Amino acid sequence: MPLAIPDRARRHGRAALHVVPALMILIAPILATADVPEVPAAEADQYAGRVARVCGRVASAAHIGSVRGAPTFLNFDQAYPNQVFTVVIWGSNRGKFERPPERMYDGRTICVTGEIETYKGRPQIEVTAPGQIEEANTAAAGGTLTDEEAVFVKALLASLGHDVSYGDGAWNQHAVEALLSFQESEGLEPTGDPDATTLRALANAVPGIPDQDRTMVIRLLLFQIVRRWE
Repeated sequence: MPLAIPDRARRHGRAALHVVPALMILIAPILATADVPEVPAAEADQYAGRVARVCGRVASAAHIGSVRGAPTFLNFDQAYPNQVFTVVIWGSNRGKFERPPERMYDGRTICVTGEIETYKGRPQIEVTAPGQIEEANTAAAGGTLTDEEAVFVKALLASLGHDVSYGDGAWNQHAVEALLSFQESEGLEPTGDPDATTLRALANAVPGIPDQDRTMVIRLLLFQIVRRWE
């Protein structure tokens, strides 16, 4: 004799059948990326054939519409032809980005997730959707700055006499050392991290910057913002 299942239970069962796939759709991206390694661009060749998250600074970028496939190239760490890693965006996917990707990401520090392939001995990832790319300008001790913010902070540090280049948004060891120097001069804990306490101290130090340097810093920040949107 077949087991009698109440109508209420049947309804709950049918609902569960719909809920489970929905939950799987939601958690699938989490499960898919849980074991994805994050690697610097210089080590990407060691992960060929695997899915990884590759991070680096875009040293040069170009859209070549005159060749087959109309590719866009984002070259990491060094400009073409000396790049250590390349992001490739084919013309068929270019329109998915809100702005031309070679303008969006040039000079920025980003991470890209996908399967690493090799082309002419160099590692690359083909990007088919904007979600594969994230900005990731990470400072020491977990602090984060956008490229514009990093340029601004480094320019202020330079104006205050701390040795650092502020021509780009790369938050590298040189920038960390300049921030350490500033923190020590202000009697702050030397962490190298642009935390809230350090940024407040930097703001309080602005009146001590010569007028011409303050003007330069403001103009530089505005030019960086304009450059991002051009």
